[in-house]
Amino acid sequence: MTERAAERGREPAAEGGRERAAEEGGRERAAERRRAPLLDVSGLSVAFPDAGVEAVREVSWQVRPGETVGLVGESGSGKSATGLAVLGLHGPRARITGSIRLDGRELVGAGERTLRGVRGRRVSMVFQDALDALNPYRTVGAQIAEAYRLHHDVKRSEARTRAVELLERVGIDRPERRAKEYPHQFSGGMRQRVMIAAALVNEPELVIADEPTTALDATVQAQVLELLAELQREMGMAVVLVTHDFGVVGQMCSRVVVMYRGRVVEQGPTERILTAAEHPYTRALVASVPRMDDIPGTRLATVPETVAALVGPVDEESLADPSLRIAGVEDGGPGRGPGGGAGAESPKRGPEAASPERGDGVASPERGDGAEPRFGKGRGGGDTPLLRVRGLGVSYPGALGRPPLRAVDGVDFDIAPGESFGLVGESGSGKSTISRVLLGLQRAASGSVLFDGEDITRATRRRRRELAAGIQMVFQDPYGSLNPDRRIGDTIGAALPRGAARRERVAALLTEVGLDPELAGAYPDRLSGGMRQRVGIARALAPEPRLLVADEPVSALDVSVQAQVLNLLTQLRRDRGLAMLFISHDLTVVRHMCSRIAVLRHGRIVETGDREQIMERPDSHYTRALIEATPSLRRPA
Repeated sequence: MTERAAERGREPAAEGGRERAAEEGGRERAAERRRAPLLDVSGLSVAFPDAGVEAVREVSWQVRPGETVGLVGESGSGKSATGLAVLGLHGPRARITGSIRLDGRELVGAGERTLRGVRGRRVSMVFQDALDALNPYRTVGAQIAEAYRLHHDVKRSEARTRAVELLERVGIDRPERRAKEYPHQFSGGMRQRVMIAAALVNEPELVIADEPTTALDATVQAQVLELLAELQREMGMAVVLVTHDFGVVGQMCSRVVVMYRGRVVEQGPTERILTAAEHPYTRALVASVPRMDDIPGTRLATVPETVAALVGPVDEESLADPSLRIAGVEDGGPGRGPGGGAGAESPKRGPEAASPERGDGVASPERGDGAEPRFGKGRGGGDTPLLRVRGLGVSYPGALGRPPLRAVDGVDFDIAPGESFGLVGESGSGKSTISRVLLGLQRAASGSVLFDGEDITRATRRRRRELAAGIQMVFQDPYGSLNPDRRIGDTIGAALPRGAARRERVAALLTEVGLDPELAGAYPDRLSGGMRQRVGIARALAPEPRLLVADEPVSALDVSVQAQVLNLLTQLRRDRGLAMLFISHDLTVVRHMCSRIAVLRHGRIVETGDREQIMERPDSHYTRALIEATPSLRRPA
């Protein structure tokens, strides 16, 4: 064979080799792109000089294509400020330094034209409050279509068709008809689905979801999170989930970034963060979450005491230092117990270290086992409930000639003196309507409510005012329930006689709920959410009630503040012998607080029973669905 023939024989092999090499090179480049961060935040700081606030300080973290990262921390930690900085939404008053690179392109200092090309097209945002984020004067279809037309040169009809497609994709029934409706015509869960549709209409590479399920019921939250995960898998997008809910983090995220006072104190795989965190603040946050395996009624760990137990006293500035670690971590020392994290022994969640709270940390001698009375001595003598509700019905007038809406229908339950009774249900189930009847704020259409043997539904207005001292309420919203123009002392002492005795009583109440008596002269805007809720509790205690109605008292609070308020309510109930009606959609919290539970759906009680029976052996399919929808700290397999 000649050399030319030999070369011709080698040419096909060489060409095949080049093709294979090119193919392998393409796969390597694709793999490298997957390994490279889609979003790279490095040394980011966000300050508001006019207000003297440093919201974010030298923050660094990354998100890779298709990844879900949880951005976790309490209110004021800088989570939302970081998310808004990525999209350049802070405005000219903010001073932003550091670097934010999207697929290698720098966004810090980029012009508005560049940022408009990124917002909604490559990076979109799902906001916390869909009712505020959506325009009340425009149909939801028009708002989604507008988001699409901003980035695509299409006709209005094509954009409307695209909006309907997305509404159908996020699970909205009859999307063509509902696209023509306004935000107020949708429930909270449906509005959040509309927000997700608007965020995904342009198929972005990254979605920043800022507390997308905070205000939603457990089953609706589960549906929204499942939808978000399904759409992520389908579209291949990355997600940054901004939240303070570790249950949601455990369910959704592969990695977690923990923020405190504007700094990142720890980041890593979700499993390690939830079970073996290295930073004491992270350990404290995880420890403060009520769990289904906790001993009910025991004291919940709170962030300050847990940090002090792990590393000793530290100030807030040093706690924010990410170099702060628990002794023994770096050298593989002791303390890596099951689920306990690193370093010193994890705060125990059992009777030996978390006995029922009485302020001194000692178990109550009267009820050291956490049991509660089922009956007590009523006003008329004998074993009678403090509160007896029978056949309670409440109706609201129907709109435009429609029949009345039956909000509560034939509800029965009893509460014994000193008992903590839980009322669980989703939004619209009638929970708050029942509480308003108990306080005389809503008239019952049928049935009776006996408080200490007297039917308050048939009492005169004067007698109802006299009975009001016996039943007091702690409201859901610590911001909206306090008059911003009244001093704290005036709010707490409104039901007390004026004079020196009133001032002394207000000071004593502030001390009892863990606040400085000097705050009596302050206005609500000086107080945090947790402090405002303590003021609301003090106001409710001022008339010396026998029954406390707590309507979603911790749903608007961070998890660490939630633990403090739940501990306070438990201590006050036991020290004062208070009965409590605890209303919530969070079964984990209700299980922790209540000895008996009633489950409410569409205005009717579907089952009532002891805590163990309801949580472990529920009779109703609806109750089982609520329990299954409750997020867990453990990542699903």
